[in-house]
Amino acid sequence: MSNTKKIREPEYIRSGLNTPMLNYKVYYMSTQEKITTFLTSFFIGGFVGWVFYGNQFLDEYGEATQATTVTNLILFTIFGLVVTFFLYPRRRDSLKEKRTIELTNQFRSFLDALSVSLSSGMNMRDSLNSIVTDLQNEYSDDAYIVKEVREMIIGQQNNIDLEVMLASLGERSEIEDIKNFAMVFGMSYRAGGNIKDIVRRTNDIISQKIEIKQEIQTALSSNKMQFKIMMIIPVVMMLLLRLMSSSFAASFATIPGIVSVTLAIGMFYAAYRLGSKIMDVEVK
Repeated sequence: MSNTKKIREPEYIRSGLNTPMLNYKVYYMSTQEKITTFLTSFFIGGFVGWVFYGNQFLDEYGEATQATTVTNLILFTIFGLVVTFFLYPRRRDSLKEKRTIELTNQFRSFLDALSVSLSSGMNMRDSLNSIVTDLQNEYSDDAYIVKEVREMIIGQQNNIDLEVMLASLGERSEIEDIKNFAMVFGMSYRAGGNIKDIVRRTNDIISQKIEIKQEIQTALSSNKMQFKIMMIIPVVMMLLLRLMSSSFAASFATIPGIVSVTLAIGMFYAAYRLGSKIMDVEVK
């Protein structure tokens, strides 16, 4: 039985100019993002664990003992680590999706500016040199599309075909619209096709997709907010029961109480997963 080790996807991929360009297919969180994600998820998980299982081994007067303090710390740590284990990849995927949306919107601006430049009679090389300034003003010098357009300009200066640079962007981004545009552009550019028309049509298609997705997200925004509130309500109710009724809270420390709380958490988690799938609407 062979023991194969999974190869880590590189964060940067070498372009035709041997320049390390961002690999949008993966997302590696920065040190600050890792620390923030860990601390946030750890303390949320620890707090929830204490709300549902805390204050075990109280004395006959309902006062905390040394065993209670030790148990609370252990429960806080275990639940904090478990929640971190589940939330960490979700946070990473969320940041990756946010970056993909930003790149898609920036690529639409790129096509929009490129279409205007080509319509004014400029060739492709002059159009790229013209729109990079517009993109810098619209976004920033560090924007994804600005770095990509700069790479295209330098590539053309070094006799690297533009379709190769676009194909590289499409492959690294895994965005179907960019990949399809790069493929059609490559075939048409060398065959003397109407590049201006191709750019315009691609821009229209991407714009329509973005508008449809925004309409869907707007329609779901109120439902998502209600869903998040409903996920918090069980925790708030348990906290109020602990704070307002010490005698009732003591029942949670019994074996039937622990079993009931565990079953409730299981149903709570199942409802969360089901609700997340229902709310996850993707426009292809």
